Amino acid sequence: MQRTLSTTALALTLALASLSGSALASTADKIAAVQAARFDLAQAIQSAQSQHGLKVLKAEIDTKKKQPIYEVSGINAQGREIKLKFSALDAAKVMENKDDGAAEKKDNDRLAAAKIGINDAIATALKHTPGKAIDVDLDDHLGVLTYDVKILNAANTEVEVRVNAVEGNIHQ
Repeated sequence: MQRTLSTTALALTLALASLSGSALASTADKIAAVQAARFDLAQAIQSAQSQHGLKVLKAEIDTKKKQPIYEVSGINAQGREIKLKFSALDAAKVMENKDDGAAEKKDNDRLAAAKIGINDAIATALKHTPGKAIDVDLDDHLGVLTYDVKILNAANTEVEVRVNAVEGNIHQ
């Protein structure tokens, strides 16, 4: 029995180490992408809104072939969910424009219920926790509509700040 517990404990330890290692690699990739990017997440969202007519639900910085990219998902005027990938070095360079079909009702409802814009939520989160925004997502948490903003702080640690999408304040 004790041997089984030791084996299980070892397996759990290895699994947790593996997960934390991949999380560290992901953070390292995001750090590199933020450092290489020529414009920030809010500017990427603004580009998707103005040039592609999207109501943005989610945006994040990532890497593709060791190049920084922004992935932005939103709903266009025709009610279609669109996913854009474009260079973080050149906002005009769209690398991928994918139509994922009709937007889900819950996403349309969330956008309709949000009283503040996604870039306002980023600005609020950055006032609360200075750094660089690397990810933002409009989501529902236990009945409260929030923008979940991930920030890379001065210590290069990811911190999530939730901003109430209706009231515009920090959600605890």
